[in-house]
Amino acid sequence: MSRSVSVVVPVYRSASMLPTLYARIKAVLDPLVTDWELILIDDASNDGTFDVILSLRNEDARVKAIRFARNMGQHSATLHGLRRSKGDCVVTLDDDLQNPPEEIPRFIARLDDGYDLVIGRITNEKKHSFFRNLASQLVQNLICRILGKPRSLALSSYRCMSSRAAKGMSAYSGAHAYMPALMFGAVPQDRICNLDVEHHARMDGRSHYTLRKLLKLSSYLVVNHSSIPLRFVTAWGIFLSLASVVYAGFVVLDVLVSGSSVRGWPTLVVLLSFLSGSILMGMGVLGEYIGRLVVESSYRGQTAVFEEHL
Repeated sequence: MSRSVSVVVPVYRSASMLPTLYARIKAVLDPLVTDWELILIDDASNDGTFDVILSLRNEDARVKAIRFARNMGQHSATLHGLRRSKGDCVVTLDDDLQNPPEEIPRFIARLDDGYDLVIGRITNEKKHSFFRNLASQLVQNLICRILGKPRSLALSSYRCMSSRAAKGMSAYSGAHAYMPALMFGAVPQDRICNLDVEHHARMDGRSHYTLRKLLKLSSYLVVNHSSIPLRFVTAWGIFLSLASVVYAGFVVLDVLVSGSSVRGWPTLVVLLSFLSGSILMGMGVLGEYIGRLVVESSYRGQTAVFEEHL
């Protein structure tokens, strides 16, 4: 095959798995193409992982080593790898060997069918915890609603794309990278397809995706790529306004019809607490949007690159 291939792998505290990952990718690509590269982006592991990457590079110059000064997250690391890739087709996969590299030729073959983005669809049950799988399913549903992803199209971090698709995604220079949003913004939906692949158990250790990180990543989708929180606050404000008018009418009728005295103190305390909480919630949502605008406007660089060996 005359085309060139770039494999982009975001890396975080996976030193023990990298030699095996490299060996398996090399065994797949050497017979397949004459020109390939493996781009390993160390997302500020700070545990010796980058030393292992450098040793792989000393062994094989086709291994490209990139190190971040601070942890930027998997999506930012992947995006930077796309920006540094030089291949005609670009493959992205995780560093934990849950994505079998042996599937790469099948991905490339689908590109030859005329697609620009091929996404792995997990056919067996993902080897994650119940709560991780549940969170992933909720995020998939949000992506359908916000980004217009067809429900028949599954998402995963195992992908293969054309160089023009990679360049289109790499054009993003903001502070909050979210790969699904970049994919659907750069590639027409009719040029995207799925490829059935298996999902293996981690070779070593456990996933570094905590609930906090998943929630933070989900906030990029909900806040940066939609106005759902703002619309919710608007709807909530309208509901409270109507409810207050109804309650005021009830109080007036109660006084006029039954002549009962207005129960002031308890009602006032409850209403003030409720309305104050609602106002603070609305201010919090607005503050989140304003804060992210400030970050975007003052951002000095898309990634915190400390060193690169390309």
